[in-house]
Amino acid sequence: MVDITELFLSVFLLFLLIIPGFILRKVRYADDALPKGLTNIILYIAQPALIMVSFIRPYDKAVMRTALGVLAFSFLLHGAFCLLSLLFFRKCSEALRRVYRFGAIFSNAGYMGIPLIMALFGEDAALFASVYIIGFNFFCWSVGCFIYSGDKNYVSPRKMLLNAATIPTYIGLAFFLLPIDAYVPGVFVEALEMLRSTVAPLSMMLVGMRLADMKLRGAFNDIHFFLSIFLRLIAFPTVAWLVMRAVSLCGIYYDATAESVVLICAATPAAAATSMFAEKFSGDSVSAGKIVSLSTVLSVITMPLVALLLKI
Repeated sequence: MVDITELFLSVFLLFLLIIPGFILRKVRYADDALPKGLTNIILYIAQPALIMVSFIRPYDKAVMRTALGVLAFSFLLHGAFCLLSLLFFRKCSEALRRVYRFGAIFSNAGYMGIPLIMALFGEDAALFASVYIIGFNFFCWSVGCFIYSGDKNYVSPRKMLLNAATIPTYIGLAFFLLPIDAYVPGVFVEALEMLRSTVAPLSMMLVGMRLADMKLRGAFNDIHFFLSIFLRLIAFPTVAWLVMRAVSLCGIYYDATAESVVLICAATPAAAATSMFAEKFSGDSVSAGKIVSLSTVLSVITMPLVALLLKI
């Protein structure tokens, strides 16, 4: 069971890491090139290391059972979020509709969820959060790319299964499923662990830099902006809890750890990819940055509230 006070403190700690990035940007010690450079470091070095090192451990049948439950829920819920998002933002401009739908569907489960899971349940539980990321990456690099680009070629088995985010996961799964973890050099594991420890501070400082650039006043006039944040922080996590509770009550599957991990990952703020993909596909990166920044700030309050559902 999740300790709500501990969860609040962990989220608040991540929130504090936003402040250095915000200050550096405001005093102009961080130039325009730094946020993009940090994005590349996190996306292509730090997060792959975080995912891989989580899987370097002996195979365990009980762990595998929980991991499979998390994986099934991740795919089921991301599919549900994609479908539910179609009900909203129809009156927005096309550019804003893409940003708001993407921001509502995809959570910051990688950069924020995994560090939180580690803080709440220990390093071993990072594997379960990494498994949740498999479903996230499957949909993000296919449906997510389609949302921003409108190109149906992204919704293909090859794009879904082979992309920059899934390869580290496959490598990690090989370490876990095959009896080769004992042969991994200790210095290699230590290097990965050092890189893993940079994900949370770098990603939060990046949010701080983007928050420093945001002019939020105009966003307050757009009800769809807040609707996207509400869906991401409150509505969709509640849907996740209802789905898992229904599965449990039907006697199909129940695992307290899996339920806690999935709910926390689903309750994290808008994914950093919201703004990354907006820039990649020439979308409305300004609005995307606002979604990521403000949802991250508000998650300090909403995540502990959503976690109260686990007490029911």
